[in-house]
Amino acid sequence: MRRRWRRPRCGRRSKTMLDLPAVKSQIDAMVLQERAGQLDFQQKLALALAEHERWAEQWEGLSVKIERSRTSWLLPTGLSEPFNRVYPLPPRPAILSVAATDGSQIYPDRHEIAGCFLINIGYILLPYGTGQRPLLSSKPTLFYREEEVYEQWGGRRILVNRELVGFKRGLMELTELAELSLAAQEEGHRVVALSDGTLILWSLEGKPQDFKEEYLAAALAAFERLRQGRIPLAGYISRPGSQELVNALKLGLCPLAAADCDRCPWKPDSPPSAERARWQGRGLPCGGVEGVSDAVLLRQVLKPGERSPVYQSSSRILEEYGPHHVCFFYLHAGPEIARIEVPAWVAEDGELLDLVHACAYDQAQKGQGYPVSLSEAHERAVVRSADRESFYRFLEETFVKNDIRGGISTKSLKKRYAGV
Repeated sequence: MRRRWRRPRCGRRSKTMLDLPAVKSQIDAMVLQERAGQLDFQQKLALALAEHERWAEQWEGLSVKIERSRTSWLLPTGLSEPFNRVYPLPPRPAILSVAATDGSQIYPDRHEIAGCFLINIGYILLPYGTGQRPLLSSKPTLFYREEEVYEQWGGRRILVNRELVGFKRGLMELTELAELSLAAQEEGHRVVALSDGTLILWSLEGKPQDFKEEYLAAALAAFERLRQGRIPLAGYISRPGSQELVNALKLGLCPLAAADCDRCPWKPDSPPSAERARWQGRGLPCGGVEGVSDAVLLRQVLKPGERSPVYQSSSRILEEYGPHHVCFFYLHAGPEIARIEVPAWVAEDGELLDLVHACAYDQAQKGQGYPVSLSEAHERAVVRSADRESFYRFLEETFVKNDIRGGISTKSLKKRYAGV
């Protein structure tokens, strides 16, 4: 007899229950897969450590191979010392000030009363050893003029979107950091400028040439002002997933004298060859360390406070950075391995490099694993949902008070005044 479905009585809520036995069997399968994956990962990590030690003695040969090879991976360039060289923590100067900025935004929303957007930059100056009070503040900027909400790139007139707001915010963070650092220096502070995240403008690759040139010129102008003031700039990347160092080890595993990944004879779709026949069933020769990140590898090498050698990034956008070509090193910051990026003029100046090393570690300790200056800058910058709602309410009230017509979409009203 067929069971008839009945509509729940008014006022009662139908109950849906999760089929836990069915979920449990899937969780069991997931755990088995995770266990097997961990065993495989430990083998890859062991091989990566062995290769790291092997090439420490032959790093010059690997450097030549990097220059001769063609790969689809980012590789460290400018190798000038053994991989396994470790730099101990230098002393931090007793008197030092740390400048930091971070940003947040209210994106343009076509459902709201006006198509404006807001960028809020939090800025921090923490003086140590002087007895002075820290500077903790933020600077909001509203963009509403037609030339601000529309931009012209590549022959097209574009309404500012989330991506463009992100570009503008990053540029404002960097510009404000340079302004703050130089102003502090004029008042007698010895300053280190810390930025949250990478100094490499990866996302400019593939953008219209006029767009790329304008944004890059503005960013490098801030770099140059800091260089002229001899104020070291550093980008602090927490929990990095980069693999440039491991990629060099992958290249070292390739049996060819100079690798060409596009014509790899060991790929499954490559023509039959003697090399492929000898390697049958063992995957790619470079695959033995696939999935290991630089941070995981160097967690086994560095002790708290120590850093790796300095490497140059091979990102294509850096070809246009000139003297500000970005270099990087890894720092054991305590709870994590952090990636620290610096312009070449910092990397080549031993005193400035030691200053960044000591400062980044000290800031991470004061912030219980993450630089306290960057954490404070984030707190000053962040625009929370309540702030956003207050912003739009104030905007609406001001429009009404001044008898300016605006339109809010039904979708926005429902989101703002949602009922049960």
